[in-house]
Order: sequence, then structure tokens, then C-alpha cells
Amino acid sequence: TTQERIGLPRLGGPFELVDRKGNTVTEKDFLGQYLLIYFGFTFCPDICPQEMEKQSRAIELLDEEFGPIATPIFISVDPKRDKPALVDDYCKDFHPRIVGLTGTPEQVKKVSRAYRVYYNEGLKTDEEDYLVDHSIIHYFVGKNGKFIDFFGKNMTAKEMAEKMRAHIRQDQEKQKQRKKRRGVEGTEEEED
Repeated sequence: TTQERIGLPRLGGPFELVDRKGNTVTEKDFLGQYLLIYFGFTFCPDICPQEMEKQSRAIELLDEEFGPIATPIFISVDPKRDKPALVDDYCKDFHPRIVGLTGTPEQVKKVSRAYRVYYNEGLKTDEEDYLVDHSIIHYFVGKNGKFIDFFGKNMTAKEMAEKMRAHIRQDQEKQKQRKKRRGVEGTEEEED
């Protein structure tokens, strides 16, 4: 069954960040892939690792059915400390295909605003010892780069995968119908 949604929030948009190897990437580099995006920071003691494990498991569940159809993405909200090498090291503990992204404070602010992610440095004991308070949400993005759905902390990996699976199947069915229509139209044109 398909679900009609009214009033889908305008989330996402153009961004330019830096990947785990220091290469500049934009949203255009991910077109043609489903994305599961999580915003966090590498020094997070508990919530981020739990959510990253959940993200990895949701992607594994999709992989079992569809193969590597969705890319997990981690975007740091702590650009002062989370340099590419640190993000790279952090991401190694999670899904093997995870894309870790960071950037300048301005770049991170821009992508965070596009997804309406809240983040704020907490109390500092010194310049390097602080936590970052932030939204705990995963964002599911379509192959066209457009926001599809979001999943909060209360959702399990299985529930996230089920919702993403439904969207993917719906997209695959639409694609099949388009190909079928083109095939019929192509046959008619050839007969003329």
C-alpha cells in the first residue's frame, strides 16, 4: 500500500563539505543513490555511537534485500575538532560504506540549516573538552537528492529499514511502470 503525504517539510539542499580523505564533495556527488544521513560528532560519548550502530544496521537490512542501494552518511556538527582524519578514524567503527563528512564551521552551519538540525556547543571545561548538544534524527534522501523521510531516536533499525524499503519498492514500481509505458510507446512508434 502506498501512503500519501501532505505537507512534506522542505529539508536538504545544496552543500559542500569535505570527506574522510580531505576531498571536497557536494550533494551532486550522491545523485543516483539513496542516502541515510546522520548528524553528530566524534567525541560524543553515547548517543552518536548508538545512533551510528542503528544507522549501520538499517543499511545492512536494506543491503540484504536490495544490495548496496543506500549510502550511510555521517556529517559532523563539531567542525572545530572533527577534522577529516578524525572523522575517518571514527567512521571505521561503523558500516564499511559510510561516508564521513565535515567542513568549515560555515559549511557545517549551511548543511545543518538545510536539514534544520539543531546543534550547540555545551559547557566547555577547556577548548578541547566539551560536548555538542544536537538533534538526534536520521534523514532518508532519494536518488534525486530530495528529502523523503526522517527517523527519530525512538525508531529501531528494523522500523527505519521497513519505512525505507517501502519507499524504495514504490520507486522501483514507478520505474517499472515508466519503462513499460516507454516500451509500449516505442512499439507503436516503430509500427508507424
